[in-house]
Amino acid sequence: MDRDALAALSLGPEPGLDVAGIVRTDLQPQVGAIDRGLYPETVLRALGSAGAFAHHVDGSAAGLVRAVDAMSEVATACLSTAFCVWCQDALVWYLARSEAMGLAGQVAAVASGVQLGGTGLSNPMKAFSGIEPLALSGTRVPGGYRVRGRLPWVSNLAAGHRFAAIFALEDGSRIMAILTAGTEAVGLAANTRFVALEGTGTYTVLMRDAFVPDADVIAPEAASFVPRIRNGFVLLQAGMGLGLARGVGTLMRADGRGRQQAAALPFGPEAIGERAAALHARIASLAERHANADRTTFLDVLRLRLDISWLALEAAQAAMLQFGARGYQAGSEPFRRLREAQFVALITPSVKHITAELAREA
Repeated sequence: MDRDALAALSLGPEPGLDVAGIVRTDLQPQVGAIDRGLYPETVLRALGSAGAFAHHVDGSAAGLVRAVDAMSEVATACLSTAFCVWCQDALVWYLARSEAMGLAGQVAAVASGVQLGGTGLSNPMKAFSGIEPLALSGTRVPGGYRVRGRLPWVSNLAAGHRFAAIFALEDGSRIMAILTAGTEAVGLAANTRFVALEGTGTYTVLMRDAFVPDADVIAPEAASFVPRIRNGFVLLQAGMGLGLARGVGTLMRADGRGRQQAAALPFGPEAIGERAAALHARIASLAERHANADRTTFLDVLRLRLDISWLALEAAQAAMLQFGARGYQAGSEPFRRLREAQFVALITPSVKHITAELAREA
């Protein structure tokens, strides 16, 4: 989609809305319920009205950083909701980077939070790295494609939500398109239970000859499109780990008695803040290079993503050590943050995936 079409979209926030205020008044009271499985739809729609999903529509480095910062603000309180923000942001990123001229309305709907949706690219990203086969196949039919297959673990979904997917044709070409969840042909199945992130609308998507019209094709050649979007796809995830680490630092500082007793532990809130600031500077630098499709840039982005995963894990572990037995109780805040931090390291590209990619260069 060209810049003139993007500039024509009305994506500004509603007056009086800000992300920090929504986190404080709307999200914080629901964090426990979200951790137990409540999908934060009202919070997500409020964030959309505040412009949280629209910062990066224009593809600028500054916009990417603002999107990361908005997500980070959400993640200070709740990683489940921040993960849903990333799913929404990723869908905006795909649609806005598409060269298809008819997608402007869908960009506006998703960027404003009127239309919620998911990313759907966990399996394709692994497939492009040779980790697993592409899960979906398609057949060309008049006016579009018929798609079938099983796509595991797509998040930020409910009936009527939209998500991106990549499917392979018989000739080996790969198509990226947007589909609607919760129809007879695009079913949703909740077939597992996680230790955290239960409130993220995560389902297995079952496609039974689902029709995808030509108008919903994001990229007719996904193999050339993915390298153009993958840096932004991964950079946008930075807000989750950074925000979680900062939230953990705040939690540790607020625990005055525990902080005093844990003063000799090697990793405290000051060190967490310093590392988070250094990583944020790297995000800003790499955002300037996001359009570079070369492998060197992608590996630099992966190294950053890996370092953010380690920070989230180490920060959450530090909070557990400071709180001690109080943190080891069911329902405790430090334990929730530890479970969330482990997810930061598991989401595609996971620590395992990243270290495998980096090992190829050794």
